[in-house]
Amino acid sequence: MSWFVSSANESESAKEYAQMFIAADLDFTSGVQRYWSGFGQITFGGNTYYGTGDLGKISSNPEATTLVAQTKTFQLSGIDLSLVDESDLDTCFNRSVTEYIGFLKSDGTLLDTPEKNWEGLQDKPRRVDGLEPVIEINAEHRLSIIDQADGWRYTHEHHQQFFPGDNGFREVPSVETAQIYWGGSIVGVGLNGGRRRTERRK
Repeated sequence: MSWFVSSANESESAKEYAQMFIAADLDFTSGVQRYWSGFGQITFGGNTYYGTGDLGKISSNPEATTLVAQTKTFQLSGIDLSLVDESDLDTCFNRSVTEYIGFLKSDGTLLDTPEKNWEGLQDKPRRVDGLEPVIEINAEHRLSIIDQADGWRYTHEHHQQFFPGDNGFREVPSVETAQIYWGGSIVGVGLNGGRRRTERRK
């Protein structure tokens, strides 16, 4: 199984030495900021990414065989931090972050279109004061949505919002209190009975 869609990217990743880079889209309220881990500017997908060199950092997560909504930390330091409006630090919660992996040829040009490696949602960005100011963004993988309740219930009223006129859930309340018989004995009481009875039916 390949990690890449592009065969050129796949072949390059298998080499002992390769010029790999990481790029990221940070969706701030004032506009999307785009950076990459090299120097100067590169363009792909119709968008320009500005190099951060050693001034940008991205945390790495260990690979896992289970489906886990991992978190990542993105940092910008030493560059013109005024590019990120102060209001963005208060209004970017739950906005998207997209990370790409790409490769460069020996002449510094793109080997092929970089590919998405990670997608997530921002926590609140913050400025970290110090000798060198830093903007830090924690983000959680978009799979985190699978752990969140969506608020919908198995009720007739909610069902009508998806399938008007379908009465399949109208009997759910009566099912919860129904007595279930098997071989003349009560073997359960509804869906919420929580116990098994063997009372003989008269």
